[in-house]
Amino acid sequence: MKVRFCSTVLSLALIGSSVSVQATSKEDLLKEQQEVESRLQETEQSQNQTSEKLVLTKQERKEAKVRLDEVNSRLEDLASKIADQQAAVSVAKEELAIVTRAVGQTESKLRTQEKLIGDRLRSVQRDGDVKYIEVLLDAKDFGDLISRFSTVSEIIKQDDGVLQTYQANVKQLTEQRSEQELVLGQLKKEQRKLLILQTRIIAESEVKRTLVVRLNSQVEQLQQEQFTKAEEAAILEDQQRLISRQLEELRAAELRAQQEAKERAEAAQRAAAAREAEAAAEAERQAEQEAKAEKEQQEQNQPTSRPPTASEPVTETPSAQPETSEPGTIVKPFLLPVTGYVSSPFGPRNNPLTGKSERHTGLDLVNAKGTPIKAAAGGIVLRAGSATGYGNVVMITHLIDGKVWTTVYGHLDSVSVKAGQTVMPGDIVGKLGSTGWSTGPHLHFEIHRGEWAVGQPNAVNPAPYIL
Repeated sequence: MKVRFCSTVLSLALIGSSVSVQATSKEDLLKEQQEVESRLQETEQSQNQTSEKLVLTKQERKEAKVRLDEVNSRLEDLASKIADQQAAVSVAKEELAIVTRAVGQTESKLRTQEKLIGDRLRSVQRDGDVKYIEVLLDAKDFGDLISRFSTVSEIIKQDDGVLQTYQANVKQLTEQRSEQELVLGQLKKEQRKLLILQTRIIAESEVKRTLVVRLNSQVEQLQQEQFTKAEEAAILEDQQRLISRQLEELRAAELRAQQEAKERAEAAQRAAAAREAEAAAEAERQAEQEAKAEKEQQEQNQPTSRPPTASEPVTETPSAQPETSEPGTIVKPFLLPVTGYVSSPFGPRNNPLTGKSERHTGLDLVNAKGTPIKAAAGGIVLRAGSATGYGNVVMITHLIDGKVWTTVYGHLDSVSVKAGQTVMPGDIVGKLGSTGWSTGPHLHFEIHRGEWAVGQPNAVNPAPYIL
């Protein structure tokens, strides 16, 4: 959430620094204003580029999701077809099993019948037609003979018919089994094709899903970048307002100084005129007195020495004003905001979260969670709230010996000040914590020479500047 900052002038005399608005020249402020405006334009341009890239990435993600939905729909249809095919294969297998069992039973019966008929034929072959002849010879008369002959013929035909019937049944069942096996083979072949197609579509779906995941990650990164750029722009805008307000104060101070100088000049002119008039009157009075005295001497005819002539009026010389020396360099203008051991100094390091090499722009001071954090110098709170990476953060702008400085207190558990508030050295600004991109309770402390800038190019090693 964008924090609304209260713009407060840096021209107020800061407690502990004894520096007024005049300590910073108008030229320095104008230069600082131009730098902030330039950085703000770059940030806004970068933010616009990020927004455009975000729109394009979202559109690409939308199209990728549509393609993924299409592939998943094809997979669902294919899964339904595979299920139907598997059911058909199961039915065909059951039918084939039934036919196979029937063929087996028929073949078993046929083998039994073939054995009986074979035994009978072998008996006839071995013994001849004795049994049938005996049956015929036992006939009582010709009619009985005919009847017995017909019966024997019928038995022989019946045996032959049974054999042929079983053979036909076996042939039919065998053909059915062959057909069923062919159908089953065809179903299995189609099933294999569907499974191969399913494998390909699954692979295609995985590619589309991976693309969507990658685009989701890009969208999140761009949204985070956009959010960060917005925060950076907010900080730069607030710095721009502070500098503009300070310039207004300087212009007002210049006008007041000009008016005061004009009034002093007019007063000096009036005083000089008054002194000249008084000197002229005094000279005239002395001349009159000399003339009167000389006249009196002449009248008395007594020699008198001429009194000394009046001296020229003495003009006052204004006392010389001491030259204002340039402010000296403050060796260590900042207090230690919190005690503790240094877990990560200023300079190059491997990021503990990502493992990547980076430039650490501050000093990490470890202490217990909730330990009070103090303002390192007097100044005005530029930002107090949440910021990406920093977590809960306080930023303070300082005027020290005519120079602008900015201190940053990151990863706070809580914040005790508000934007626009004036703080004195040692005032509590928050409590130590582990918010934002942090691996444990500590204070991330930064010192910037000048205004805070995107990428922290002005950050300096805090150690040499801390008392």
